[in-house]
Amino acid sequence: MKLYVVRHGETNENIGKIMQGNMNTQLNEKGIEQACAARDKLKNVHIDIIFSSPKDRALDTAKIISDGKIKIICDDNLRSRNHGEFEGVDRRKINLYEYWNYNLNKMYEKAENVRDLYNRVSSFLEMLKKNYSDKTVLIATHSGICRIIYYYFNGIPSDGDMTGYEAANCRIEEYEL
Repeated sequence: MKLYVVRHGETNENIGKIMQGNMNTQLNEKGIEQACAARDKLKNVHIDIIFSSPKDRALDTAKIISDGKIKIICDDNLRSRNHGEFEGVDRRKINLYEYWNYNLNKMYEKAENVRDLYNRVSSFLEMLKKNYSDKTVLIATHSGICRIIYYYFNGIPSDGDMTGYEAANCRIEEYEL
């Protein structure tokens, strides 16, 4: 199965380096343009179905890419990592090495730990493999989910540090599942 993964277009919170998590933020003008550019890049690719996070920024990206021609299914497994106490916080004020280290798997008061996130996303990918193996699927989601998908396919580094991957807004990544 061919799998395309796209992070949502830019939001004002992205510009401010704010941890959005479950905040329901909107695409800004540049984000809409990025989603249109992604749609144009994919115009000659046959996509059978799009799965999207239910958050507006991802769902609006999916709708732009779909252009009303491809069925979109919202799935909570593609929602952003629950940032808990870090939601709305400047990401430069957070120890991202600890936050994204699979081996440390630091537990927070409210934020979702990285292994639970990995398990949530990998279970979703296993469902795709089982039920959509003969389809071409696009996922519209968030940077943290893109990060987990990247390490699902490429393996987690031996030191557990998953900060080496960064998802750019509306970059299209292609995988074989």
